[in-house]
Formats: sequence, structure tokens, C-alpha cells
Amino acid sequence: MGDGTEGNAAHVSTPSAHRGRELNFCAQHPEAFAELVGQWVALEGETIIASGLVLATVIAEARKRGIKVPFVFRVEPPARPGHGNLGL
Repeated sequence: MGDGTEGNAAHVSTPSAHRGRELNFCAQHPEAFAELVGQWVALEGETIIASGLVLATVIAEARKRGIKVPFVFRVEPPARPGHGNLGL
């Protein structure tokens, strides 16, 4: 109270649904990205909008298709048994 954190408490403690559809699709359908390992992918909902090796090109293609803020990520190879991938 009075420390400037009141407005942030609900935001911090409530999980965001922003891009939840894309995150769920990635988690539930890794096979959709198997052929795109090493590439950047722009995803809108459950649709791959663009993919390629150059991030700027993928973003430009997504924007050209009307997506102002594309959900973009790099497809990493599957983790080897006993190992994991660290996302940054």
C-alpha cells in the first residue's frame, strides 16, 4: 500500500493468456515443426505464417500478411535422451 506495487500485483500473479494458443500448439504438436529445425517460424494461432533461416525475412513476411506483432521462434532440434534444451 503506497509503495507503487499495487497495480502490478494482479498482473504478476495472474498467468497471461497472451499467445497461449500458439504456445499450446507448439507444445502439443512438435511434429508440425520437424521439417523446420534450424529455421525461424512465424506462427499465428495454429497456422505457420512464414519460415526461413533469416529472422528479418520471416518477420517481414508475417507483417506483409497483416500480422503486426508476429509470434516468432527458432525451431530447435529435439533434445537427446538425458539432455534438455535451454530457451533464452
